[in-house]
Amino acid sequence: MRPRLAISFSGGRSSAAMLHTCLEQYSETHDIRITFANTGLEHEDTLRFVDAVDRNFCQTKGYDVVWIEAVIRGAGEGAQARVVTYETASRKGEPYEDAVAKHGVFCQTHPQCTSRTKTEPMEWYRKITGWEKGSYDTAIGIRADEKIRVSAKADEYRFVYPLVDGGWRKRDVNLFMEQFDWDLNLPSDAYGNCVGCFKKSIRKLMTVAKSDPEYFDRFGEMERKYGTVNKGKEEQPEPRVFYRGNLSAQDVIKRAFTETFEPYEDDKFDQREFFDDWLDAGTSCGESCEIGGHE
Repeated sequence: MRPRLAISFSGGRSSAAMLHTCLEQYSETHDIRITFANTGLEHEDTLRFVDAVDRNFCQTKGYDVVWIEAVIRGAGEGAQARVVTYETASRKGEPYEDAVAKHGVFCQTHPQCTSRTKTEPMEWYRKITGWEKGSYDTAIGIRADEKIRVSAKADEYRFVYPLVDGGWRKRDVNLFMEQFDWDLNLPSDAYGNCVGCFKKSIRKLMTVAKSDPEYFDRFGEMERKYGTVNKGKEEQPEPRVFYRGNLSAQDVIKRAFTETFEPYEDDKFDQREFFDDWLDAGTSCGESCEIGGHE
């Protein structure tokens, strides 16, 4: 039996470069399975990009990106998955909201959204299609300049990091992807993956809220509907909100329009001299969100 390699494609540029690297190196020696877990809260251009990567990188090598979405089950049962397509994928946050309805609002103290909407569904899908956990390696799109995020248990979980091994930095990824006319075309990195993700810095969130406050509408609705839900029970004494500093979705919008701040710009705020302890603190979300359930 040939070695097995599972590729968790997040929908970002680094993840796409990682996918391409894996296909170039292993498409003739390994069995490869590529999955993209859609939460329904991604920017539309992220979905377009996933489809473009599938057509231009994967299908030319005889592979496909399998689009899946979480299917949330009852108490004590893990998430399963359904297979969708670019055309049929959720675009109103339905899979994410199903997870929130069961587990409560995700936030810094309850950050299980990755495991519930990505890791568990992908592992379930692999299992029902014959790939038992432990029978394959999983490729993760962390770059060399993000090496600090490599899991201390990488060997135990059988994680591999092709971009780290190849010395790829953010600039290398950008230069590689810019050659394609179908490259990701988000307004900025602030819009990557789940646009209103609580793991993003406040600066990124306020930047999005100032230009496109509608992206926070669904998050506000979920706070109102499920703020007191705790693991499927209406027993949370204090309603939870998504954002650090106990900020609600409406709070983020209000601050974006009432406070003076410098909007996020790609590259500029990656440099330490521009770092603000409040505005720029955050947990990386985009490129490797799929691994969160194992950290």
